[in-house]
Amino acid sequence: MRFIKAIYSVYVGLLFLIGVAAVIPFYLPALLLDEHRRLAVMYAANRISMRCWSWLTGIRLQIEGQAAWQPAPVIIGNHCNMLDMPICAMACARAVKVLAKQEFARIPLLGFLFKSFAVLVARDSAESRQRSVAALSKALGQGWPVFIFPEGTRNRGSTPLQDFRDGPFRFAIGAQAPIQPFVQLNMRSVQQLNTLLFQPGKVIFRWLPPIPTTGMTEADVPALRDRVYALIEAELRRDDPAFKPAG
Repeated sequence: MRFIKAIYSVYVGLLFLIGVAAVIPFYLPALLLDEHRRLAVMYAANRISMRCWSWLTGIRLQIEGQAAWQPAPVIIGNHCNMLDMPICAMACARAVKVLAKQEFARIPLLGFLFKSFAVLVARDSAESRQRSVAALSKALGQGWPVFIFPEGTRNRGSTPLQDFRDGPFRFAIGAQAPIQPFVQLNMRSVQQLNTLLFQPGKVIFRWLPPIPTTGMTEADVPALRDRVYALIEAELRRDDPAFKPAG
């Protein structure tokens, strides 16, 4: 069975790489457009490519929550595994500004994609973090939703979530912008924890009710962070097989 999973996992990875390569012909001419049209083309290409990947691999996505995709400006959710990239690409019905690690820029082919649409940050550099906050603030002011994983890195542990960083919540309060939480469910059922092994299955991307930050100050950051954490954790413990209590 492990051998079959390994063969299938290679198939999943190869199809993903083909999907990434397939969007490049759309990215290159899009670079000549203004930012709004450029990102609209890029995200449409990403979404179509990943939907084809989903259909061919049997890794299906069910989106729950807002029927009309009009999320609050600061989008925050759980950081799971390698499936985050294709799942979020399919779940986002229009362009967003993604905060991503600088390391992605060094990955062949994939790095070109991230440099085209993401705000990249070197997490160990205070100067880079300041630049990323400025870039995200500018994007928010221009009407772009901002997409952030507050855990900072994929959750490789046994708990539903890692600790949330204060930055995304300080950013939302500073902008007085509502937070749009989401939760990804069943991700570990499709990609086994801390392995490169996949199996077909259904994952769920669920939008949760927006949380306003109007009137909040710096002093409210811990309470806001803990509130969003508790909302997402409760969804995972209730509905994700990897985290449901035994029995």
